Amino acid sequence: MTASRSLPPPNPVSPSGVRFAQGQLIPAQQPTSVSLTKSTDYYEQRCVKFPQRGAFHSYAELIHALLLEADRDVTSFVPQPYQLLVNRRFYIPDVYAVRSGRIQILELKPEGKFDREKEAMLVAFFDQYGMHFEVVANESVLEQEQLALNWLPLIQVLAQALAQGIDTQVEEQRLYDIARAQDSLAVGDLLHDSSRQEQYPKELALYRLLHRHDLVCDLTQRPLNYDTVIAAWN
Repeated sequence: MTASRSLPPPNPVSPSGVRFAQGQLIPAQQPTSVSLTKSTDYYEQRCVKFPQRGAFHSYAELIHALLLEADRDVTSFVPQPYQLLVNRRFYIPDVYAVRSGRIQILELKPEGKFDREKEAMLVAFFDQYGMHFEVVANESVLEQEQLALNWLPLIQVLAQALAQGIDTQVEEQRLYDIARAQDSLAVGDLLHDSSRQEQYPKELALYRLLHRHDLVCDLTQRPLNYDTVIAAWN
């Protein structure tokens, strides 16, 4: 997964004291060693905006990825995107994200605590390429845990369908036209007349419309169900 614009190659030695270990500015998930999977609170999840098996080294990282999936302004992300040398020590940031066309390099830490000198170096380094480095507090992520968990079953279905190449464009248009013709309606109003054979493609089409935010609903408190109220995005 690449940025939406081409970027110049990094300097062999950055004035900030940071450089890429392998000279690569294109984000690519770095492999996780077996020892790290055992020593961290490790999770894997296949996503849509990162359509591979994502590796997450903490519960907060997993929840954050699901929030990126739910964010209409985020178009793509890559977990563990780079391997850097910072003061001659290897460092891998937690996530690369493209939000509203802006590239963000994010590090998740308890209470947002991070070495100030190292942070300043990373901010200066990524700023050379129009990229924004930021430390995010785990607590601010976990405050939205329920929203993330409510999106999780949708993301799992969408990721599987993406891998299988299932096409639902016709059904998506039909559901969207129905929703747009009304101020709001319940999920059950769209799906109630489905036969068992039709149910999956209709649900998948609905999930895709919600994921793109062509249709919107509130999943901050409760998971999606037949009573969830949805509306077309204006």
